[in-house]
Amino acid sequence: MSTYTEPGWIEKFAEHWEKLGPQTRTALLELLPRDWTFDGKRVLDFGCGAGRTLRHFMAEAEEAEMWGVDIDATSIDLLRETVCPPLHVMRSGYAPPLELESSWFDLIWSISVFTHLTDNSIPWLLELHRLLRPGGLLIATFMGRWTSELIAGEPWDENRVGMNVLRHSHPVSDGGPMVLMSEWWVREHWGRAFEVLAIAPQIHNQSWALLRRRDVTLTVEDVERPGDDPRESIALRHNLHQAQREVETLRHQAVETSEQLETARRELGDSERRLKQLRAYYEESRSWRLTRPLRALGARGRALSGD
Repeated sequence: MSTYTEPGWIEKFAEHWEKLGPQTRTALLELLPRDWTFDGKRVLDFGCGAGRTLRHFMAEAEEAEMWGVDIDATSIDLLRETVCPPLHVMRSGYAPPLELESSWFDLIWSISVFTHLTDNSIPWLLELHRLLRPGGLLIATFMGRWTSELIAGEPWDENRVGMNVLRHSHPVSDGGPMVLMSEWWVREHWGRAFEVLAIAPQIHNQSWALLRRRDVTLTVEDVERPGDDPRESIALRHNLHQAQREVETLRHQAVETSEQLETARRELGDSERRLKQLRAYYEESRSWRLTRPLRALGARGRALSGD
């Protein structure tokens, strides 16, 4: 894997980014039921970004109504300028709802979105439930087993992970928050709003859930409510420990930054003092005093000549 200091990393990243679009299309099509067709359907890419995946469904847009939604205005503007029509796009806010009718879509996919949603995760899940027609399909990815070492810095243990939020303070430019989910938690909580048809493991180091909309009316509290599984409380305690560890790390980083700033201030003060000492020494040196009359004469000459 290339690093940010390696020559040509931007080009390599762009090449990798472009490859993910066709790969994601293939994964989506393979997850759909064998009798699925796009003919006459309405489809939504929720969290479409700049269209990395959606752009590869242009052929399907001739027989289906293809939509993309994203929170990033620049991405949506780019799609409007380049692929609309035949595609349809709109910008979302941080939290639902979308200004679309209920039971509007036959299929929604959401790739690498719930992997970053925190307090707005369940509200958006229920919004996608609202937007789907009865029996409509949702494909949503979640991460955990193959990313725990990288994100949480610890081996994967499904018994202590439910929906565990990490990197709370990281800005979007740095990847934003990261959310780890276990399969048992997805089946328990997402399963209240959707029938879990399949969970495909390790596609792009994430799990891909194929879900069918249940004919139920639920609140956020209904979906969030812990079940009877004892892992619910274990996961909550472990996520608290993870959050405490992050806070402690940030505190140490803040102390180190403060100490570095104080060291820099001291070094700057020392430099200024040394400069003053050198100037004083130079001005009081013998050669400086001996040439003082010549400097004064030169100054009068410049004044008379108007320089």
